[in-house]
Amino acid sequence: MIAGSLRNVPLADVFQIVVSGRKSGVLEVDMDECHARIYFDSGTIQYASLTPGVHLGEVLVRMDLLTAREVQTILAAQAEENAGAPLGHTAVRLGLLDDGDLALALERQITEVMAELIGWRDGEFAFSERDVLRTYVPTGHHVDAMMILLEVAGHFQDEGADRVGPSAVFERVGDPTAVPLPDGAWEVLRHVDGKRSARVVASEVDLPTRQAFRVLASLEESGVLARVPFPLEEPLVLLASPSRALQRLLRLTVERVGARVAIVEDGPSTLESVAAERPKAIVADALLQPDVWSTVRSLRQVDGLAHVPLLVLGAGEGGVLARWRRGRSDTMQKPFDELELQQWLMRRLGRALT
Repeated sequence: MIAGSLRNVPLADVFQIVVSGRKSGVLEVDMDECHARIYFDSGTIQYASLTPGVHLGEVLVRMDLLTAREVQTILAAQAEENAGAPLGHTAVRLGLLDDGDLALALERQITEVMAELIGWRDGEFAFSERDVLRTYVPTGHHVDAMMILLEVAGHFQDEGADRVGPSAVFERVGDPTAVPLPDGAWEVLRHVDGKRSARVVASEVDLPTRQAFRVLASLEESGVLARVPFPLEEPLVLLASPSRALQRLLRLTVERVGARVAIVEDGPSTLESVAAERPKAIVADALLQPDVWSTVRSLRQVDGLAHVPLLVLGAGEGGVLARWRRGRSDTMQKPFDELELQQWLMRRLGRALT
């Protein structure tokens, strides 16, 4: 067992110990409410997870390897057949993904988890050396731990990302072919239109959020982009679901229409603080316990939320009685379609979906 505080031992030093010793086991890192696990096999990374944080299903959608509906189908199959089965392997078994694409997505997820961890300074870590009995990747696929660490460390040390806030809006003003461009620049430029915030642009591209912000900063510095001087209205949407995976899919879906997201996990008692921010819509999962309709009625009793448009996912019509129990809400079946949910949201926000 190797354990300590990141205040005394940087993450890079912990990696060096594991990699140089070609160790197998699980590195766990905790900071506040966040918990990360990194699975090593002979000094290479097999899998990495962060809770709350990036989820493989979200990565697959961002990479255009699967749709949000397909990811939900996989999650449903996991719940019915084997809740502990890795999502990626379930996707391959269902014929929705091949091993090559899964390997790319897993490497992207590992990179994004590491991009988050590299900024932690006050966390606690513990490495347990043991055989990793369950693999989360195709046979023979491993990621070079130090290569990933060096890559994300380079991005983190570039202070350009710190100059771009999530609400910053950019427009094109210069010729991108006349200057050297950073990696990912063309993909980022495709989504810059003077109307989308940096948060929305980052949700559309296959890059970690911080790296997308760094690209925007680099394009601004080179004169290709300029900031729009007026602020952009980004309405707040509340999301409530017990599933971390569905939370991430919903966040991605909502952010792509230019809205901010607040995750509510503990029911109506936690909503009073966010109600003051005047949310414009609420999306709730029918799996909320103990009864989603009781939750809906309770939401309606919170000051500021009585008339906010509310959508319940996974609840059927169920006749007149069920409609009465809905408590002024709309319903949508699961697995939800990303475009259908966005269309509902944009109607409620009084916007046109572009």
